Amino acid sequence: DCEFDKEFKEIFQAGFEIRRTIGRFFVESVARSLQMPEFTKLFQKDEFSAMGLRRYPERVLVNENMYSDFDGALLRELEHIDSTITVLTTFNNPGLEVLYKNQYRDVPVTGENSFIVNIGKLIGDIVDNELLSAKTPSC
Repeated sequence: DCEFDKEFKEIFQAGFEIRRTIGRFFVESVARSLQMPEFTKLFQKDEFSAMGLRRYPERVLVNENMYSDFDGALLRELEHIDSTITVLTTFNNPGLEVLYKNQYRDVPVTGENSFIVNIGKLIGDIVDNELLSAKTPSC
């Protein structure tokens, strides 16, 4: 259905522009907070492009590659460290964790109108670790 495809494309592009604007505002906010105006010059408009919808279902089949390297817990997603700035929401779903001071800790559940900002490793490195990145196992 070409009409559906056109409408989907228009909605998706409009949403993408909103997310890109939000990303840019976050970078500007980090720059102001750290008193580093040159920080914003490290990002070009087209770099604010990622969008993902993720759901981490409970594992039904399990193998040895599905456990945390850190503490052996069964994971729903691979342990990882984001590289830049990630804005996410849990939509009232628990389970997101971050590694902080050598301990995985639950991330507070966000409601319908709130979000979490995760600072990635690249950002931490750029600002001399004044902002720390978090490793997430998503278990």
